[in-house]
This record gives sequence, structure tokens and C-alpha cells, in this order.
Amino acid sequence: MVTRVQRFRRPTTARLASHACASLPRARKTQMTKQLPPVLAAGALLWRHAENDAIEVAMVHRPRYDDWSLPKGKLEAGEHLLACAAREILEETGVVAHFGPLLGEITYDVEDQRKTVTYWAARAVEFHKPTASADEIGLVQWSSPSAARALLTHDHDREILNSFLEIGTGTIPIVLLRHAKAVKRSEWDGDDDDDRPLDSKGEIQARALGNILRAFGSLEIHSSDSNRCQQTASVIAREWGTSVITESTLSEYSYKRNSAGALDRTKELLQLERPLVICSHRPVLPHLVGAMLEGTLFETPNSGLEPAAAWVVHARGGVVIAIDYLPAPE
Repeated sequence: MVTRVQRFRRPTTARLASHACASLPRARKTQMTKQLPPVLAAGALLWRHAENDAIEVAMVHRPRYDDWSLPKGKLEAGEHLLACAAREILEETGVVAHFGPLLGEITYDVEDQRKTVTYWAARAVEFHKPTASADEIGLVQWSSPSAARALLTHDHDREILNSFLEIGTGTIPIVLLRHAKAVKRSEWDGDDDDDRPLDSKGEIQARALGNILRAFGSLEIHSSDSNRCQQTASVIAREWGTSVITESTLSEYSYKRNSAGALDRTKELLQLERPLVICSHRPVLPHLVGAMLEGTLFETPNSGLEPAAAWVVHARGGVVIAIDYLPAPE
């Protein structure tokens, strides 16, 4: 079972009175003759700066369908949607990308199956030779957004393009991550709850997070000083060849003693305007997100995070532009 990513509504002049959970763009549904397991896929609106600093977006031509579409591909067994999107972009276009905000989820029918594709914005940072076969991807075309709108075959791809243009470029991701699964409090016989470690599933989740979060690019890792957060962050740091910055004010214990200090530190981290991971605790994270959302029209997500799940805040100039929910690895 795959838990879906979720995009929270970004307030615009047309949406000032409604800014809770977003209804993601969806294609028109058609009648299916029989029910088969759904197909899950992921991709991206891949973009780059042209020589004149204008924006260009990537499309792929698929000989089998003779259409122009956004790059995407099917989820492999046990794969996370974000990791799938990054892999498919690399295979189909040869581009290593840094991912930004979630753009939408498109659902349509292919023969006798329902297919759902999740798209992110993704900035091209490295260019290599595509590995997809010529039968699968015949050509990669970079065009202006207006030219892409005319060339794209499917209306649902144009919806994703519109969502990208609404958000714009230049956002910075801040991943507010709950630590991976820890030994239960009821099963922990230590004296200090801060020492409670990850369990075996949590260790697996932490290793998976290194690959998943890599899609956002080079992230500075900040972590509560509790053992379960430090373990989660340290595994990710080893995967990336970097180190962990310990934030004692962001622990569950410290928050209870000095919530103002934790919230002030969170606002400071937002104003750094650097890509970050902040690893903390289920009771604390909603308050940290709320601190980042102060002064915006976003509502603070009111649901708790499962272990190894995250909210991803996308900011521009120290102001939150979008916020997404990122499910935990399986």
C-alpha cells in the first residue's frame, strides 16, 4: 500500500478564503469496463534557465503513443513516489534534478486500469545521456512554457504546467521530518526517554530516507538532540557524506520547558534561506510548522506525522510559498 503525497493549498488572490488541503489537478475520468489494480507513477515538470535567463521546460516524445508529454514512469515495487520521479527523470531525459514543490496528481484510465501520476517541479542541475530506449523515448524537447503548452498532447499535462507557473521558481525546500520508528515507550527500560533508540524498522526507514530526500538536493541536516532523532539524522548524513547540526532546543523535552526558544529558532532557520532537514518529534513538529507559516494564509496541518514522514515547506525570500506532506518510506 502506498500512502499518497499531499499538497496543501497555496493562497492566491482567487483563493483567499479557502486555503486548507488542496484538491490536486485531475484529468477527466472515463468509464472502466472492469476493475484492475491501479497503476501508480511519478514524474516532474522539469525546467531550466535558458541563456537569456528565461525558463524552459522539458517534454518527451513517446513513439509508441506518438505524443508529447511530461517525463514520468511507473512505481517499482517498494519504491517511494519521490524516488520514482527522480529515477524516471534521469532515465528518460538524462537530467539530475533538484525537486521543488508538489504540483499535482493526475488520474486517468489506460485500457482497463486506472493510472495515477504524481508530479513535482524539478530544476535541472546536471545533464547526461538518457538511458531509456529509443522505442520508449524518442526525443527530449526543451521549450518555453508557451510553446510547451501548444506542443503538449494532453490537457492534464497542461494543468501541471499551469500549476508550475502559478508557484514560480526560486523556492528552497525545508524538510520537517519526524524521526524514524523508535522502540515503544512501553518497551523501553532506560531511565531517560531521550535515549530511546530506533527499532529495526526505524533503521530501515532511516536508510531509505537518505535516498528519498536526496531528490531535494544538498540539504543541511539539523536534528533534535534525542537519540532517535540523532540516529535518523546520522544515517542520512552518512549517506550524503555530511554531518549533523544538533539543535537541543528542538527536542520534545526542551520544547516543553521553553517553547518560545524552539519557535524562535525555527523562524531563524527559515530566514537562513538554505535547503534544510529538521528532524524532530511528533508533538513538536506541528508547532514548528506553525511558526514558519506565521504571517501567511496557510493553515497549520492538524494531523500528526507517522515515523519517518515529513512536511516539506517551500520558501522564497523567507516566506512560505507551498507546503507538502511526504509519506514515510514503506
